[in-house]
Amino acid sequence: MILSVNGSHSNAGQYSSEDQVVNGCGMPSMHIRGSVSSCGSVAANSDALTTSCPAKLNVFLEVTGKRADGYHELDTVMLRTRFADQLTVVPAKNGLLTLRFSDATPERMQSGIPLDQRNLILRAAEALRSRIGISDGAEFIVHKRIPPESGLGGGSSNAASSLLLCRQLWAPDVSDLILHEIAASLGSDINFLLSGHSAAICRGRGEIIEPLPLARRLTFVALRPNAGNSTPAVFRATKLPAEPRSSSDIAALLSGRISGSLPSMIFNRLTEAAEALNPEMSRLMHRLRRLCRRPVFMSGSGSTVFVVASSHVDAIALQTAIQRTLKQTSWLLDTAPSEVA
Repeated sequence: MILSVNGSHSNAGQYSSEDQVVNGCGMPSMHIRGSVSSCGSVAANSDALTTSCPAKLNVFLEVTGKRADGYHELDTVMLRTRFADQLTVVPAKNGLLTLRFSDATPERMQSGIPLDQRNLILRAAEALRSRIGISDGAEFIVHKRIPPESGLGGGSSNAASSLLLCRQLWAPDVSDLILHEIAASLGSDINFLLSGHSAAICRGRGEIIEPLPLARRLTFVALRPNAGNSTPAVFRATKLPAEPRSSSDIAALLSGRISGSLPSMIFNRLTEAAEALNPEMSRLMHRLRRLCRRPVFMSGSGSTVFVVASSHVDAIALQTAIQRTLKQTSWLLDTAPSEVA
């Protein structure tokens, strides 16, 4: 089944009796809790809704062409992970849409993230509000764990969660199709993160989604240099291939249709351009490769780089070695189960 803005598939996931469930779209945001105690100062507010915003990881990314609208045509395989931000929304009687960080968000994570209408959380909320013709306000509180300009889709995931939270808050009967149309107008990764699938082949700008069943849980260890990457700059510097690679082999491997080595099939067309634009990231990849003695990859347009772990124990050992030798914090990225029945 292929999901796109021309059609949408809706299924309910598993949830507990105390969860407020968002219909359709799936994703972890189906578990929208009504009373929040871990995100800023909204505890005990029965009107508050909160949800997770999972990071994505690209294990394959090919640029197949450039479109007339300036965007690039992609063939990419994305995985949804358990590494996540958290987003809370509270109704606002003043009709304004506002955004702030949670009290627990580290200052270093706040740098470079706008809290005005440039932020995708507010852009998504405004787009839905305009679409359904209301003037209700809302205050958003985001607890950030996913760094900006990291290639992990933190902003896109925040936007997907914003759409689901606002639908639950304002108009639960709004269809999946409307949410996907809004998502496609805002960015390239949002539709996948809205879909609720654990993995998918994404084409077009990323808005055409072909769900991909994962044969097993996967674990990665990721880290990021201090400097992030500009997605537009990386795409501008990327040379289009004469013969684009296909995601078919890695898709078959992930779904269990063929056997083989995952690292040998991971590929990202943007890596060469990103390394040239971000020497710090390039040096980190080289040091990580020497330390771990295995291939190192980049997610999305970077600057997050990652290695494949053979098990949870292997991942912990890698994290320990990275902290001891490189003096850097790394993240354990486990794939998240699908939220679509």
